[in-house]
Formats: sequence, C-alpha cells, structure tokens
Amino acid sequence: MKSLGEGRNSTVWWFLGAAALVSILFYRDFIFHPERLIFGSDMLFEGISLRRFYVDEIQAGRGVPLWVPNVYAGMPFVGLLPGPIFYPSTILYFLMPLHRAIGWTFVLHTFLSGAFGYFLARSFRLRPSSAVVCGASFMLTGYMTSHLFGGHDGRMFAMALIPLALGLLNRGLETGEPRWFCGLALTIAAQVFTPHTQVMYFSSLALVLLFLFHLLFRIPRVEGKRELRSYVRPVTGFSLAVLASIALAGPQLFPVLALLPNVTRAAAETGYEFAASWALPPQELTALFLPDLVGSLGSYWGQYPFKLHTEFLGSVPLALAILGIAAGFGGALPREQRRTVGFLAVASLLGILFALGAATPVHRIAYTLLPLIGSLRAPAMMLGPVTVFVALLAAYGWEATLSGRTADTRVSWVPLALLGGPVVLLGAWAALDPEGLANFALLSWYPDGWPRRPDAALAPRLRTNGLLLMGGFALAWGVSRGVSSRRVAPWALVPVLAFGILDLWRVDVRYLDVQDAAVALAPDPVVSALQERARPGERVWAPDFGGPIRNYRPNELAYHGISSATGRQKFLLAPYATLVGGIRPDQGLRRDPVRAFLNVRYLITAGGQDGVESLAEASGRHLYPIPSLARYAFFPAEIEVAADASEAAARTWSNPEPERLAIVESRPGFEPPAAGRGTAAIVRYEPDLIEFDVFAASAGLLAVSEIHDPGWRAVVDGEETAIWRTNTAFRGVHVPAGQHRLTFEYRSPSFLLGVWTSLIALALMAVLLPRSRRSARTRRVDA
Repeated sequence: MKSLGEGRNSTVWWFLGAAALVSILFYRDFIFHPERLIFGSDMLFEGISLRRFYVDEIQAGRGVPLWVPNVYAGMPFVGLLPGPIFYPSTILYFLMPLHRAIGWTFVLHTFLSGAFGYFLARSFRLRPSSAVVCGASFMLTGYMTSHLFGGHDGRMFAMALIPLALGLLNRGLETGEPRWFCGLALTIAAQVFTPHTQVMYFSSLALVLLFLFHLLFRIPRVEGKRELRSYVRPVTGFSLAVLASIALAGPQLFPVLALLPNVTRAAAETGYEFAASWALPPQELTALFLPDLVGSLGSYWGQYPFKLHTEFLGSVPLALAILGIAAGFGGALPREQRRTVGFLAVASLLGILFALGAATPVHRIAYTLLPLIGSLRAPAMMLGPVTVFVALLAAYGWEATLSGRTADTRVSWVPLALLGGPVVLLGAWAALDPEGLANFALLSWYPDGWPRRPDAALAPRLRTNGLLLMGGFALAWGVSRGVSSRRVAPWALVPVLAFGILDLWRVDVRYLDVQDAAVALAPDPVVSALQERARPGERVWAPDFGGPIRNYRPNELAYHGISSATGRQKFLLAPYATLVGGIRPDQGLRRDPVRAFLNVRYLITAGGQDGVESLAEASGRHLYPIPSLARYAFFPAEIEVAADASEAAARTWSNPEPERLAIVESRPGFEPPAAGRGTAAIVRYEPDLIEFDVFAASAGLLAVSEIHDPGWRAVVDGEETAIWRTNTAFRGVHVPAGQHRLTFEYRSPSFLLGVWTSLIALALMAVLLPRSRRSARTRRVDA
C-alpha cells in the first residue's frame, strides 16, 4: 500500500480542481447571473426573513439581536434556532446581497462535501485514487443535494461536515494527537451552529459508533491482551473533544437550553408516534437506486403528502460500495481493512433500519435506550451518515481493485452477485418494462384503493433509471475487473467517475431552481402599504383558513420588517401559546380581546370582503385596517389578580373592555399594582430595547403590548422595577406619579455565558495546539 502522503501533491489538487469545476458547472445558472437567487420553498417564505433581520441588526451597529419582534409578536432570537447565524460561511451574508450569499453557501458546501469525503478516505489510509472515489461519490449524493429545493441550508451544511468529523475522529483515535481531537471539537461545534438538530444528533451517533469500533477492534493487543492504558488516550481525547465542542457551541447551544423550559410544542409532538414520523417508507428504499419508481416533487405517489428530495445514491457509488462489501468477505483486502469494511457495512445497515422508523425494531430500541430520540422526528435523516458510509465503502471497493492489481487477489463474484444481483435485476425490469414495474409496486406495496397512481410520464424516466443503473454497475465492475487483472490501466477510473457524477447530476438538477431575485423578493402593494402605514408595536394578522388563494406564509412578511401576530417556528413561548389557546394561533386570534392585546391593527385576507374597501390588494390578498380596542401602551382603569396562567387566560378571553380592565398574575410576596391614570409614548423602538416617555397622573400599572419573557428587565428613571405578567402574555410595570422614562431591555445570560465559554475554549486550543504538535513531532523523530 502506498504511504499516506504519496500522491498528495498531484491527486488531491487535481481532485479539488475537478470538484470545484463540477460545482461551478452545476450551479452555473446561478453563478453567472448575478440577478438570480437559488429558490428554496422553505427558505424563500420562512428562513430568509430571520437571516435578513440578523444582518440588518448587525449592519445597524446593534450587535447580535437577542429578541426578534417580527414573529409571534416577539420571541428570543438566538434560542429559536433562526438559521446558521454563527456558522463560518455566514460571513458571506455581509459581503454581498443576502440572497446571493445564501446561494453561494450552497455552492461552497457542494465543493466542501467532495473535499471532506476525500479527507475521510485518506484518514483511513486509502490510496489517493480511492479517496477520489469517496469524495466524488459523496459530493452530489442525492440525499444531500436535493435539499436545495426546500432551501434547507442547515441540513446540507451539517451533512457536508459528517465526513470531516469522522475523518478527524479516526485520525485522533489512530494517532492520539490532540490536534485531530481539537479539529473534531471545532467540527461538532460547527454542526451545532448549522443549526440542524437531527442531522447533528445522528452524526454524533455515527461518531460514537466509530469510537466504539476502535475500542473493541483496533486497539492492539500486548501478549494477547489489551492493556488498560491503551484505552486512556482515545477515551480522554474523544471525551475532551465532546466537552470542548459544547463549550465552543455555547453561543447557540446555551440559549436553546435556556429557552426550552419557557416554550410550548404541539401535544402531538411527543411520544413514539411523533419520533417515528417522517421515517423512510420501506417501499421507498428503491429510491436509493431507482429514484423515479415512487417519484418525488410533482411525480410523487407514495405514502407522505409530498416529497421534495431524493435518496438516490448513484449507480457507480452503489456498485463500488457493493464491491467493497464483497471484498470484505475474502482476501482482496488486508485484515484491518476488512474489519473496517465490516463496520461500515453493519453501520450502514443499522442506519437504514433506523431510517425506516417503526417498520423495524431498530428505531424503537434506540427510542428506548438513547436520550433525546423522543424529541426528534424524521428518522429518515439517519440517511445522512449512511450516505457517507456508502461513499467510504465505494472507496474500499476501488482500494480492493488496486490491491488485486499489486497482490494478485480478486473479489469473489459470489458475494458480489448476492448483494448486487437483486439491484441489477430491478434495474433490468425498469429498463425493459417500466409500466409493469410501477404497477407491480402499486399493487404489491400499497393497499387497495390507494388514491395515487404512478404518472404516465414516469415511464420514460424509470426506463432511463434502469438503463443507467445497469450501465453504471457494468462499467464499475467491468473496469474494476480489468484494472485488478492488469488488462486496463488505473486511469480508467476517470470515465467511471464521470459516468457516476453525470448519473447523480441528472437527478439532482431537478431540485435546483433559480429565479429572478427582483421578482421573488420585491414588496408587493400590500407589503408596501404596510411598510408605509404600520407604526412600531403595531402588528398584522394574515390567517390561513384554506381556500384557492394562498395567504402570506407566517414568516414571509417579516422579511420586509413587518411584525406579525403569528409565525412559524418549532415552538412558541408558553405565555403566547396560553393566550392564543394552543400551538395554532389563527384560531385564538378570532377572539377580539386577543387581537386587541396583541395590538393587531391590520388584517390580510385571501380574497376580498363584501362591502368593505381594502387598503391594498396583491394576487387576491386584501389588506384591511382593524379598529383598535386597546392602545399599545395604556393605564387600565381596573386591575384584577389571577392565581395562575390558566385563570388569567380564561378571564383575558372574556374581557369585554380590554383597555379598561387588566388581569395580572399574582406573585408570592408582592402586592399587586394598583390602577393608575396617564399616557405613554414610544421614543425608541429596537428589538432589544424599547423606551417610553410616560406621564402618570396617578401612580399605577402601565400595560404594554409586548410579550412577557424572563429575559426582559424594566427600568424607570434608572431604577430597575418588577415586570408583572399582564393579560396572560404581556408586560405590565408600576409607574410612580409624574413624568418618567421607562426602558425595557432584553438580556440573555445564557448567550453571554456561551460567548465566554467559546472564547475560553478557543484560547485554550490556541495555547495547547502548538505544544502538542511539537510533542508529536518529537515522538515521530524518536521513533
């Protein structure tokens, strides 16, 4: 076998250049057209709004915003997972227009996924050409690239980092050098910053599996026994890497942990049924090699309401991976590599069984034994690590080919036929009779009366799937046989990989949609009217009760700086959820007192209202003013005390005069404030800071239409004062008689703690790394 460094200066640079070229060509319709953006269904209508808010606040000189007023009438910003705001590539948001920066992060991570795949294979000391196989197999793998259509950048980023994390851990376990464990800590922290919870968690499970594999099978024996001290360095290194990653990710992680006790999720988002939802249906395992049998996007006819991605692995990577597994059964690879292939094969199988959710016991066992599984739905996302394992198995397949060339060993055709034969036969069926295969799938895999049917347009695509599947297997296995027998030169790998990349490309390109940014992001007449009319603290409600005309998405208006009474996040603040009566606020906002206290001044309806003239109209959506039942900030004439949140909500909902009567929740040891008289005017309105000029003719409670949260503090003329939870979800402050300046300021101790832990961890790494590298260099010289 060649040494680790052999060929690095030529092969790696050729591969990186080719990966960059492939990335540029794949995204050419975006790269070479500066007026365009990459469309993402969730990004365009939801994700981009919070990113724009973040960029605007930073550029305004106010630093990282801690509170966002534009969704659900206000929420803690960092803790609600607003996107990759601390992720390294986010620096692009400040160097170019936001929509272009988001697109370029997709381009960058397509390239990086190939580079990290190459590094992973090299970390296992495979030949450079085998590492090229790994990188090429992973960089356009369908399960990662197809998430372009949804605009799921965080998911793509977290997946791209999986091979880097595995490679760094493998190097660290093998060498014991701290630099690799430091790199692992930084990579795990970057995954937290993506911040895609499921992929990060499932990636961590893959790391744990590799760690356990190393402890059980790769630590050398001394006189037939493994010494205890042999375990100290890998266990210590991995444990410290995990702890360091937690410290490094503190700015994102700690605010989330601090927020969780104060939020509400839907009642259905608990229990095993939730954890197993959005699993991979067993019928759709065929998507790994026949992406058009059950279809996706508009051609999807499977189990779920829709499908916006593909699990397609590609014909060549799958063929070489099966070759690698077959090589593990014989002598085509050295013993140590056969062990690794066995680990990868078992880990891939377990990952696929886990992804099937409730269809197999594997997910149920994990749900019972592992922490947090019950809080994470979509077990299908375990396919992220699986695709990495498959790419590495493909690299071992080519490694076995090269080993056969030098050691005169061959991969046995028996395991190859057993593993690959069924796949090839299905490919042949798809090529010869695509309609018959689709009908067989419908009649055999789905119950009678299934409402969906395979589209007739799927037949040509399915036939192409079959032909390319058989062609990819024949090409990969044929070239491998020729190279190992010395009848074909090793450079024949180049057309094999070119075929594989084109095979992945023709599927992935369906999920890449570019649009004119000016058209997609420009404000329409309704948005323009709101931007002109709405004042600070005033909110809009755009309910979605179904119908032929789609109303604005919950976060869509926030992109234009418009504050909404609703939103779409993974959870709601508990006081707000109590106010609106659950996780779906549109129903609660039908109540007049709820709208009044939320200061909803504008209503957008999908369709016009008879006999009422709208302020503006766009695409069938009409904007109407709502008469005010209560001011944004006011002194109620009466105060009533509620014992708890439930009682407060019931009395709030039935309040006939929202501005006359306020309901405050009791606080042990405190006398409730009295009613007063006066006026209040906003003099400064920022996300984390609101200031009022208040004149109180008589001392009493000032009720403000801003959501209550423990992070807010109130200061009257420089003196901090208590904030009373008022009208179920809002803030109330006792103001003395006279003229005063009232300030609300939001603080996040958890975010500040996270910043400090991250800085300290970085400083320790900066001090320790040079020393560890010198020590490692000394050990190598002594050896």
